[in-house]
Amino acid sequence: MAALVFAGLSAGTVLAQDAAADVALVNALQGDVSYQGKEGQARKAQAYMRLRHGDKVTLASGANLRISYTTASRQEFWTGPSSFVATSSGGELLKGNKPEVVKLPAAVPQKLARISELMNTSRVGGLVVRSAKAQTQASKDEVAEAVAAYESMRATAAASDVTPELFLYSVFQEHGMLDDLKKVARDMLARQPDNPDIQQLANAALNAQ
Repeated sequence: MAALVFAGLSAGTVLAQDAAADVALVNALQGDVSYQGKEGQARKAQAYMRLRHGDKVTLASGANLRISYTTASRQEFWTGPSSFVATSSGGELLKGNKPEVVKLPAAVPQKLARISELMNTSRVGGLVVRSAKAQTQASKDEVAEAVAAYESMRATAAASDVTPELFLYSVFQEHGMLDDLKKVARDMLARQPDNPDIQQLANAALNAQ
């Protein structure tokens, strides 16, 4: 079995942020969505970027945003016009429309926290393949729990929402399960064939040897 290790991060990208302060991952967005840290100017939000505790997010009329919290078992779907502050326990509404909230399985937040890193490094470095040790019973149990969590998420997620696949991608990548990782990559491409970020991440796995 092969273990997959991503190359180093590019410090100049929008995703290079202080991990200690990260609280959420942007899964998808449409329309005019901006975010502003405690210091600095407002910037345009991007899919698969991280949100930090205290970031103010503003959605214009007609915009929408789906985010999953990496510090809480919670996913939110926001529609504009609205604004909120991202916190470790969820979004705090400032004005406008309240979000739709979905509870995520307990195993999900920690793995989703890795997605921005994986997305970022797939752009700049691809995959390095190394030999892996045999799975322990503990690692087998973790993978089994992850698959169960994935199935629970997939049962309620929209067909085009690849959050469940991103979660499973993170698990399989971490455990060096190349064949399973490639299957998840193909599933992601089928659900979002025109998304360049998903194409990049999926192809990084599909091209690994």
